[in-house]
Amino acid sequence: MVDMNGRPKQDAADANSVPRPKWSEEISLQTIDAAGLVRHVSICLGDPSMALIELLDAGSRTEFSGTDYLDCLAQARRQLERDGRLLCCQGARPNVHPSGQLRQFTNGREAYVHHSELSSGALGTVDIFAPASPEDVVNLDEQRAATIGFWSARHPANQL
Repeated sequence: MVDMNGRPKQDAADANSVPRPKWSEEISLQTIDAAGLVRHVSICLGDPSMALIELLDAGSRTEFSGTDYLDCLAQARRQLERDGRLLCCQGARPNVHPSGQLRQFTNGREAYVHHSELSSGALGTVDIFAPASPEDVVNLDEQRAATIGFWSARHPANQL
């Protein structure tokens, strides 16, 4: 298609015309591999009303969308784990997991820190994207097992 001056018209569906999400926040984090090599990544968060993050890793950009921020973080962590790396953030600690209600109210941005003792005191919350020490993080499968173990210990009558 051409315009009145004989120049090619750009199609409205051109990839350049598709609006890119606006990132509301950029967070610098570390990853660590089995050999202890630390590398830096950035995570860009979409507007709180969106469940979208972007992982910037060694020049590559990968977007993850999901039901909430925790879902997006899990996808990013799974990709890094395929490369043998763990993301050093609070959301990757074995004793961090949200309740359904907290997850809904914070769009998955906050989670509870569970303690091994069986106290009935209030649990603290953390931002899942806040940095964590490399020695404090685990992979997704280990985190899931730790969460199941914690709840099984707290509620032994519900075990199968």
